[in-house]
Amino acid sequence: MAEQHKGSKKQEPLRKLRLRLWVERAVFAAVVLVLILLYLGTLPGGRRVCLVSVDGEPVAILPTRTEAERLLNELKGASGFPPEEISFAQTVTLHSVSAARNPSQSYREALDALSSALQPTVRAAAILANGELVVALPDQGQAVRTLSLLLKQLSPPGPDVSAYFKEQVKVEMCEVPAQKLVPDADEAVQRIADEAAAKAEHKVERGESAWNIARQYNVSLRRLAHANPDVDLETLRSGATLKIPGTLPPITVVARREIEEEVVEGSYRRRRRTRITYENGMEVKREVIGGRRPEVSVPPPGPYREPWRWRDEITQ
Repeated sequence: MAEQHKGSKKQEPLRKLRLRLWVERAVFAAVVLVLILLYLGTLPGGRRVCLVSVDGEPVAILPTRTEAERLLNELKGASGFPPEEISFAQTVTLHSVSAARNPSQSYREALDALSSALQPTVRAAAILANGELVVALPDQGQAVRTLSLLLKQLSPPGPDVSAYFKEQVKVEMCEVPAQKLVPDADEAVQRIADEAAAKAEHKVERGESAWNIARQYNVSLRRLAHANPDVDLETLRSGATLKIPGTLPPITVVARREIEEEVVEGSYRRRRRTRITYENGMEVKREVIGGRRPEVSVPPPGPYREPWRWRDEITQ
C-alpha cells in the first residue's frame, strides 16, 4: 500500500506537466485562430479594405484608402485638366469594410470599373439650347463669341440678312462633362461643324426609299437632301450611294432675307417682294409679302386700235 502511494506521488509531476502542455497548446491554437480571424477581418479590428461606391452602389474594392484616392485622381487627370479642377457628376464615397467578405480587386480591374461608372466634369461656360448642352468654353466671353460665329457661319452669305437662334439659347456657368469643353470659340464652331458633317455612306438597295433610309439613320429628309444635293431622292436607283449626315447639333440658326423680284404672268410683268427663310444656311421657305400692280409691257391679246385712229374716227 505504501509502495503504491509512493508511486502515485512520483507520477503527479508528470501529470501536471502533461496538463500544462495541453493548456499551452490550446492557448497557442486560440491565439493563432484569433490572429487568422483578425487578418481576415471577421473580428472587430481585423484587416479592412476600401470600398468605392458611386451613387450608393458598390463599384470597386481596393486594398487601402490611399490606393482608392490615387485611382480617383488618375481618372481626373486623364481628362487633361488639373485634378483639382475636376469633379464627378456622380456622388463618390469611400467605405472601410471587412476584407473577409469583400475581396479586393486588382488596380486595373478597379480602374476599368470606375472609368465606366464615373463622368468627370469641370466648371465652365456652357452654351445651352432649350436646356441641352451644345458645347462648353473656359469663360463667358469665348461662349458669346462662339454664338456670334455660329450666327455668321450658319447664315447664307450676302447683305441684308437678319439671323437668330430658333431655340432658346443661353450661356450659363455650370458643371459640364470634361469632353465637352473646348479651349476657344474657333474650335467650338469647328466641333459643331464636324459633328454635323457626313459620317457614313449608304448603298441604296432595291425597294428602299429616301424616307426609309432617313428613318434608319435617324435623320430628317431635309438633312439627307442637303447632304446629297446631286441626288434626286424621289427617284432613287438601286446601287446609288447616299451620304449620311452626322448628328445634328441641338442648335438652329434661322436667317431671313427680303428681295424684290420680277414676275411675268402672261403678258404682264410686275415686281413683288419676297421673304426667304433659311435654317442653318439651307432655304426652307419663300413667301410673298408685297408687290405692285401689274404693268403692261406688251400689247394685250385680241383686236387692238391705236388711240390716234380712234380720234380720227370721232372727227369724221
